[in-house]
Amino acid sequence: MRSRWTTVLVLAATGLAVLPPLLTQAQPVPQPQQVTTQPSVGDLTITLQGLEARLLPVAIPALRGPQGDQIAAVISNDLRLSSLFRVVDPRSFTADLDAEGLNMNAGSWVSVGATAVVKGQVSGSGDALRVELKVWEPGNPAAPRLTRTYGPGNLRSLSHRIANDLIQLYTNQQGIFGTRIAFARRTGRSRKDVFTVDCDGENLSQVSSGRRLSFTPAWGPGGIYFSSQTPEGFLALFRQGASEPVLRADGLVMGAAFAGGRMAVVLTRDGNSEIYVGSSDGQNLRRLTNDPGADVSPVWSPDGSKIAFVSDRAGGPQVYVMDAGGGGQRRVSFAGSYNTNPSWAPDNSTLAYAGRAGGASDIFTVNVGSGALRRLTEGQGNNSDPTYSPDGRMIAFNSSRGGIFLMNQDGLNQQRILAGGGETLRWEPR
Repeated sequence: MRSRWTTVLVLAATGLAVLPPLLTQAQPVPQPQQVTTQPSVGDLTITLQGLEARLLPVAIPALRGPQGDQIAAVISNDLRLSSLFRVVDPRSFTADLDAEGLNMNAGSWVSVGATAVVKGQVSGSGDALRVELKVWEPGNPAAPRLTRTYGPGNLRSLSHRIANDLIQLYTNQQGIFGTRIAFARRTGRSRKDVFTVDCDGENLSQVSSGRRLSFTPAWGPGGIYFSSQTPEGFLALFRQGASEPVLRADGLVMGAAFAGGRMAVVLTRDGNSEIYVGSSDGQNLRRLTNDPGADVSPVWSPDGSKIAFVSDRAGGPQVYVMDAGGGGQRRVSFAGSYNTNPSWAPDNSTLAYAGRAGGASDIFTVNVGSGALRRLTEGQGNNSDPTYSPDGRMIAFNSSRGGIFLMNQDGLNQQRILAGGGETLRWEPR
């Protein structure tokens, strides 16, 4: 089993094989303490309608001035993706926008059901745009709820800042728009590359060179790190923009993760995949796992006190947690026969992971203390590679429905942001 899974991991990375079920030696597992199944989301409209009763209705007419309609469109899209707002259809507006300017006739906005109205005046051009913003509440029209000036900046950066401030205004927690998601995807036969995309699906950018196999990206000091083939054909750890490896070792180097100045990484020095920890420059490595099973995919808890990882020591891939020093190793996933790709929520106590149940791969979350389990996707194809947003309100994941999707932490409001798919998604910390 040990050599089989390690070999399969390498073949899968090169695109020569797909990870098969490892069920022949699986052991009976205890039942989870609690299972909450989310309703299927076969139709996105149904999902959104189910959310509307809890969402804040906000009206965002085109901002006045150059590119004002484009800025309003980016803000509106951010708020829709956040799962916190219902953006009122502009076709329903009855207000005389030219007469109102940056002010507001409360009655005309009450009639369309808007709880908040976002008005703005744009000036400048290019990277020197400025926005004078006012947020009105028709139920309390005496004065704007928010008045703020943004800029200079470009269209998308200013739009994301406005959306993030609106989220903070109504939730007391800043939004995360403007952050990026790193991932790997196939770019040719036996070739993969690392990319980033803004979390709203725009600005797709290739990070790796395109000349070799590159995969398992991670955000670390100075940028994105990833495993890639050396000219000799070995796997080493590289940082974006650097031609020399950060870490080269006997065997394979895969799946680095970072917490401050520390790095967790998978090495196969003795022919088996084990997890090591050292400094972020690859020095002072110390072995944390020592088990006949293959141990891979380390991810740090947000406070740096724990590491989640995947191991087949129980017969098939399952999610485990250990202390940052390697102690207290324990299994935390029990539902599903093939559980991989853990991602920590900012609360330090919840993990999202991909699990195979009923023949399909779906996204689950588990509380590592209580064992309480939730299933976030079901009956919607194969879903994998979850990653939490920095605020914990959203999860990005890959889906066989045709790309990278976002959903809220309850599995609702699933929306595709990027076609083509990706693997080993990692959301940029802030």
